[in-house]
Amino acid sequence: MSARYLLAFSLVTLTGCQATTAASEPDSLTQARARWEAHNLGSYRFEMSRTCVCVLGGRRMEVTVHAGSVSAAADLDNNNSVEAALLTYVTTIPDLFDLIEDALGRKAAYFSAMYDPILGYPTRIDIDYSATTADDELTITVRDLAVLESAAP
Repeated sequence: MSARYLLAFSLVTLTGCQATTAASEPDSLTQARARWEAHNLGSYRFEMSRTCVCVLGGRRMEVTVHAGSVSAAADLDNNNSVEAALLTYVTTIPDLFDLIEDALGRKAAYFSAMYDPILGYPTRIDIDYSATTADDELTITVRDLAVLESAAP
């Protein structure tokens, strides 16, 4: 009899944890985006890794953003610049927030995001849009963000 109660308690506990986490994601996104926007950073550099079956997937890049737009990206694994034609596939921090918002809106089968506690930018994003579709998973990590210039008051 006690094993049955333990199993029922475990199922209720696990289900409750998943629902609580999912419900807090839009709030986490809103808070993180507000922290990022409060710093008004238009020019910065960061390291990004993207794991996916997509353009530039599998590359570890250093991304440079000036005045809110990607101005350059370098492939850190082979020390080459990313071709100019491919820069449109390189994301800024606001683009990453939009990606997160899109995944939440589409109710991805799996979603997780972590944010920098000071600046608010996403430090890791994991998305699996469909549990039944192969190769639609995406993982992005961001680290070593450096401000290139102060924003004008």
